Amino acid sequence: MRTTMMPPRERADTPDALDVAALAHVIDHTTDPDLFAPALPGETTEELAARRAAAADILDDLLTEAADEFAVTGWFV
Repeated sequence: MRTTMMPPRERADTPDALDVAALAHVIDHTTDPDLFAPALPGETTEELAARRAAAADILDDLLTEAADEFAVTGWFV
């Protein structure tokens, strides 16, 4: 029996390739780069929190849209 540091391929927990289609969908449909910026100059804590909440809502909507699109077509448009 040969021992290795890696588990056999059939036991690996990760897929062979990382599917980034949903990420590509989000990037293609995000029109405002400031939406996901860590912080904007002169932004108050309240404004930052509101922008982050809006970004989370938009991200959720885009991922839901991507999942629905994938369920229908099997691919992202």
